[in-house]
Amino acid sequence: MWARLCALTLLLAPASASYTLQDPTWDSSSSTFSASLSSSSASTNPYGDDFASLSFSLSVLTSETARIRITTPDAERYEIPESVTPSGPVTLPSSQPISIDDASFDFTYTSSPFTFKISDKSDPSVIVFELNEDFSFSDQYIKFSTSMNSESKLFGLGEKSRSNGAEVPPGSKTTMWARDMAAAVFDTNLYASHPFYVELSSDGSAHGSFLRNSNGLDVTYSESRDSLTFEALGGIVDLYTFVGPSPTDVAAQYQQIVGFPRLQPYWSLGFHQCRYGYENLQEAIDVVSGYKDASIPLDIAWLDIDYMNLWLDFTYDEANFPSSKVSAFVDELHSNGQKFVPIVDPGILAVDSSWDWAQGYDAYDKGMEMDVFVKDLNGEKPYMGQVWPGPVHFPDWFHPNATDYWTEQLKNWHDIAAFDGVWVDMNEVSNFCTGQVCENDSPDTCPTHQVDTQTQCCLSCVDVDQGNKFDNPKFMIGNDEGINGGGNPSPINFKTIPASAKHYGGLSQYDVHNLHGTMEAKVTSDAMEAIRDGKRSFVLSRSSFPGHGNHASHWTGDNAATWDDLKRSIVTVNDFAMFGISMVGADICGFIGDSWEELCARWIEVGAFHPFSRNHNTYGAAPQEFYRWDTVAEASRRALGMRYKILPFLYTLMYKANAGGDLVSRYLWQNFPQDAETHGIDEQFMLGDALLISPVLEEAARSVEAYFPQGTWYNIFDFSKVVQSEGEKVALNAELEEVNVHIRAGSIIAMQEGGLTTVESRGTDFSLLVALCGEGCTSFGELYLDDGESVQVEDSILADIVGSAGELAFSVTKTGTYEPENANLSSVKILGVDQPVGACEVNGSAVEFDYDNELKILTISLEGKARVDEDFELLWK
Repeated sequence: MWARLCALTLLLAPASASYTLQDPTWDSSSSTFSASLSSSSASTNPYGDDFASLSFSLSVLTSETARIRITTPDAERYEIPESVTPSGPVTLPSSQPISIDDASFDFTYTSSPFTFKISDKSDPSVIVFELNEDFSFSDQYIKFSTSMNSESKLFGLGEKSRSNGAEVPPGSKTTMWARDMAAAVFDTNLYASHPFYVELSSDGSAHGSFLRNSNGLDVTYSESRDSLTFEALGGIVDLYTFVGPSPTDVAAQYQQIVGFPRLQPYWSLGFHQCRYGYENLQEAIDVVSGYKDASIPLDIAWLDIDYMNLWLDFTYDEANFPSSKVSAFVDELHSNGQKFVPIVDPGILAVDSSWDWAQGYDAYDKGMEMDVFVKDLNGEKPYMGQVWPGPVHFPDWFHPNATDYWTEQLKNWHDIAAFDGVWVDMNEVSNFCTGQVCENDSPDTCPTHQVDTQTQCCLSCVDVDQGNKFDNPKFMIGNDEGINGGGNPSPINFKTIPASAKHYGGLSQYDVHNLHGTMEAKVTSDAMEAIRDGKRSFVLSRSSFPGHGNHASHWTGDNAATWDDLKRSIVTVNDFAMFGISMVGADICGFIGDSWEELCARWIEVGAFHPFSRNHNTYGAAPQEFYRWDTVAEASRRALGMRYKILPFLYTLMYKANAGGDLVSRYLWQNFPQDAETHGIDEQFMLGDALLISPVLEEAARSVEAYFPQGTWYNIFDFSKVVQSEGEKVALNAELEEVNVHIRAGSIIAMQEGGLTTVESRGTDFSLLVALCGEGCTSFGELYLDDGESVQVEDSILADIVGSAGELAFSVTKTGTYEPENANLSSVKILGVDQPVGACEVNGSAVEFDYDNELKILTISLEGKARVDEDFELLWK
């Protein structure tokens, strides 16, 4: 099983000290090897004195996963709170610890100088992890390197829009320091920190590592492709290795540590419409009507900050978005089976006593009363920054009062208009000002309340402690730096909360900066579940960190209306699936700039098949709702129409991600790792292991050259278009309104008839699409159903579907008493039936059928004869 594991060798990067291991112990009750490390001589790196003593441990967490910890034995070091990112497996295969003898790897070490090696038990020459004696570990600088197989490819390490595509390019540096930078800006650090990677060998085996560290971080991939160097601003070495051996194994092993993605409400898989720049509520109402009139599916209407009174959270602009009419609008949406999601930013207006217009602003008053705001470097006064409302304070998500505070504000707001989800933006944290201490010395002119000047800092900001070690670490990570180290890095304080700011419990912003988005998302998710009486929350967040998917969803941020941004959207969505966030998508048609007919048509043909599907664009940009062009309307009806038909399949994928870390959106190499041709493909993608999407991503193109791994593939729009491949590129026609989606032989997917909303779709009959894979081969599928909204799922069904030549078995496992809105299974369409059929029966009763001898398709009618919540057997001959 482990014979072809690619070597992963960890070499702590050379420094001026080596360590000697002392007092080794093996605790069989926890499967942990522990020891102390001592330096033979004092050492200094350019960024501080290395610690003379360290503690080391290696724990066998599962047969495939090891955890390595290096920290200081005496001085307390910051570690990520368990409540944010777990440090151990979410589920264990056994209640008993796994001994090193039962693991799939061996662990050996030398005492002086200290080194250790993790090697493949079945082939000791394959090194999974190897530690060299030289490394740097000082208070604000930790550096180590891992050797890489120069023939392998490296994926992951985010968040970053890479101009080259999916693969981490040799000679590049990935900086992890969350910041408000548009995703349209390539090759620089963006909104999130995800220090996890997968190394894919040329033979298809894979392994990966995750550094559980939230401090600022640079990860540099050598030009020669043979090393990967980590440089962190603090914390500890808390490293997990995942031995795979397949790419999907690595992703699941990683998610077993950080937490599986939450199961999203069913309605969130519908299509979402948003824009920044609605002048009044009527425009939003007209947009909803426009989709209905054009017969384009729409489930969720969104509002950006336009609805707010002077951009204050939890308020409505009573002139243009009167709260009573917003409430009526939301009620109308609900009566039509649709939902509503508004935006919230983390900055709460810091009310000046001279502002009559802001007195009584409850979000500020309660925040001050409950003492929930982040403090400045002195730990006494709330830190003042500036975002859309003007001068603001930021909630401290680590404060024990934060959840109650945020829940109360959301509930009071929800009582006005019953929104169904929350969009949390600007949570890196974004700040229009830079400085340790900021004051509003000009309350008469700050804020300006003008959209064109509101983003210009109007506060007086100073650095009162220029020698502060948190704001001015000796080592500068590549914040705001381009690829290959190009450009000059910005200080870590640039346009965000300063690193010296204080959180509850003595935590420093320096350590927890990268956690802010996930912390806000978690608190928001918990609040929404409390407010909505146990219904699943839907929270969309821009910033994220490992473990985020367990609480919320993500979108790729402020992209642009360009072909390059369309291409990169596929990469980012697939990367975040690896990072454990299954509900992810990009702003369809592009956020920045004016989109146009052809680009928008091609973008919905991609976005319709991403887990999170939303059209969104910016203030001042031309409207881009799909119904505004005839061709785009037709493209969206076709693509979204198919999305709504395959919603049962998509929801089942989301369930499997939640249950065990399966990937919803995938690179081809994650399904076909042994096919080396797939390793460089990032302009096609798959849903699960069944559907292959091959979109057009080039201007004026009316065909696409798509790669098909070995097998038979059927176009799910037109079953006459069959591709039989030995692993080759095939030219496919693709008119502007057409996208190529193929089902893989060996797959079975459950479908419904579709509709203009998920509510409508859930009420229609089911059908099965079966793609047979030839003599002696078995096709598989699954169907998971529940009420689509309960947090605690007590009633559900899970069906296993198995098909081969002449028979299909549908086996249901029921939990509780769940009954689908419509359980009728009206038909089964079977592709690849090579011989004419003379009879069909279900559970022994004859049923009607139609056989297309030319297309080799058998369609069986099951009206009233089969249900998706009951077992049945289907035979044909």
